[in-house]
Amino acid sequence: MTHELWSSLNQKMVEYLDSVTLQKLVQDQLEKGVHIEDKPNMKRAISAAPALKPIRVNAPNSVFALGNAFAKNLS
Repeated sequence: MTHELWSSLNQKMVEYLDSVTLQKLVQDQLEKGVHIEDKPNMKRAISAAPALKPIRVNAPNSVFALGNAFAKNLS
């Protein structure tokens, strides 16, 4: 019973979405008085600020490297 309900609902939604066009949506908005910009403001994705250099770390990256670093300091 619920399968028929969902199937029918899906069919109605597909029929409605097939009937809607972008032109119709724009026309409806214009009829409501919505103002559409002639040329939208362009926003640049590239920042004007210079990129920061990565931080260089001289620390050991493992337990073994740490042990070797201590061994060299004791020698």
